[in-house]
Amino acid sequence: MRFFSVTKYALRLLVVCLMAIVAVGCKGPKEIPDEDLVKIFHDCFLANAYYNEEGKGADSLNIYEPIFERYGYTTADIRHTMKTFSQRKSAMLSDLVTAASERLEEEYRAEQYKVMILDTIDRVAQRTLTRIVYSDTLIRVNTLRDTSKLRIRINDIVPGDYTIRFEYLIDSLDENRNSRAEIHTLLADSTESLHQTTMLSRRREGKYTRKVSLDSIHKVLCLDMYYHPKNEESKLPDITIRNLEVERVLPVETSVDSLYRMQLNLRIFNYALMMGFTADTLPSQEPLPIESHEKKDSIALRTN
Repeated sequence: MRFFSVTKYALRLLVVCLMAIVAVGCKGPKEIPDEDLVKIFHDCFLANAYYNEEGKGADSLNIYEPIFERYGYTTADIRHTMKTFSQRKSAMLSDLVTAASERLEEEYRAEQYKVMILDTIDRVAQRTLTRIVYSDTLIRVNTLRDTSKLRIRINDIVPGDYTIRFEYLIDSLDENRNSRAEIHTLLADSTESLHQTTMLSRRREGKYTRKVSLDSIHKVLCLDMYYHPKNEESKLPDITIRNLEVERVLPVETSVDSLYRMQLNLRIFNYALMMGFTADTLPSQEPLPIESHEKKDSIALRTN
């Protein structure tokens, strides 16, 4: 259900529009009670707001006919009621507009609360399933042979957002120029993809941070923390890498699903436990086998 910003002015404007297009109706129309008018105003406002949001415009009572029918009335009943409303003593039109407005505001606040709860669950799930898939506190390289330590490959990539971060220092003894850090991915056929190359600072401490979103076509994440153009001769290196981390954040849907599976595996939702709490209200049933809740290829199980 879509909710929109609610104001008494907007509701009054809707009522004015309804009254403005009132014409001579059919014979013998019904007069609509105040409580039903509040419901009709409420639903008509939402319909009107939807049409305006979609850029369609709501300039005819015809778009409200399904709403009238929902409560057992016709367009003729609406025309008659709006014409004769001033003769009533039960309520003023402004009172009904206020009642409809208050109802919309209450629903809007309730919907906001639901969205907040769902957003909280999403954030908790993502935090719970966030993993450091690779880390190293210190890498010291000062020979050509050891430069292989600066090339990292992370296999079995699953879809998600990957953040690569590390601190580095290229010492004055380093004889290379144009030093770079590069990340790229490999597809199933070993084709390289998503190249990102960054120049590294020299003779002062630097920080490297890159984020990349990967999907199911990416199989391997490659990180080269000390890369030089192919046309340059590799010379004596002198670089220190500290606090290397590759962090993975799963998509929201995957995180929530995996968190649910984790809870099943922890048996928080254990069938016998649930039956114990609800023994007086649920019929007796045979317990489901625990194996039926497990899924060996779930990300939750693979990443713990």
